[in-house]
Amino acid sequence: MSTRIDQTIDTSTVQPDNLIAGLAPSPEVYTVTIAKGAEEVTYKRGTALAKGEDGKMYILGTAGTAGTFTATGDGSTVKFSLIDDGVIPAAVTEVKVDGTALTSGFSYIAANGDLIFDEAPANTKSIAVKTVIGTFTANAVLADDVTVGTSTDGRAVAYRTGHFNENALIVKGSYTITADDKEAFRIAGILLSDAIK
Repeated sequence: MSTRIDQTIDTSTVQPDNLIAGLAPSPEVYTVTIAKGAEEVTYKRGTALAKGEDGKMYILGTAGTAGTFTATGDGSTVKFSLIDDGVIPAAVTEVKVDGTALTSGFSYIAANGDLIFDEAPANTKSIAVKTVIGTFTANAVLADDVTVGTSTDGRAVAYRTGHFNENALIVKGSYTITADDKEAFRIAGILLSDAIK
């Protein structure tokens, strides 16, 4: 949806999208990487984007996925890496040793994906861990439509700063923009206002 600056626009067929609410702060664009998905998706101008831990963009409202890790204790190992296919879980939600849920006696270091027990689980004891993979922070607004496939990530132009109409933003499904999202946008340089579509 790009238009040359010297091109005449037929205003009888072009309808404003009311995306931009004001010129302060001024809209500034940059190139972003949008993560590929399980199916091809076309994201429209005005899609609110959230940055994942991997540095890629996702539609705002994308939730972290549940992950699992299993191992067997050997009586001496206290540190287990939860990194799977290069992905470090954002958090650990449950740790069980031999079927018993633990509330203490371990720590998880999200910076490097290590689960460390205070004492090594005994030999042949099963270890089962539930994790959350991915946290997403509101960060940008898509400037032009883009189609992202299933085999490679997509490249797109997005607003890194600007003043936008909140009700013109597109989010995932029935997701509602939260106060935390608004604050994350503000920190990134994006202001949101309520305006009539």
